[in-house]
Amino acid sequence: MSENNNLKQLRFSIGLARKAGKVVVGTDMVCDEIRKKKIVLALCAEDVSDNTKKKISDCCSYYKVRLSFCSMTKDELGNAIGKPFAACIGITDANLSELISRNL
Repeated sequence: MSENNNLKQLRFSIGLARKAGKVVVGTDMVCDEIRKKKIVLALCAEDVSDNTKKKISDCCSYYKVRLSFCSMTKDELGNAIGKPFAACIGITDANLSELISRNL
């Protein structure tokens, strides 16, 4: 698949997860839900701050949750879920996380 097609599929998959109510938005909320063992996949935008990278990386590492940095900016990631921007999102459904992972 081409890069552009993968990005479209990624946006579609993230939007699908959002419509299903399986997305947690925001670094602090994602970390809180990771601690409650509800997040299957954490996804960060490519342009997040170093502080955000460290915070989410440490949390995911400690609780053994998969973390991926996608090739989308905060604005693009936010747009995929119907928000102005999103630095980090968490996926709470294993099947949807697999669908998203295939397009990363």
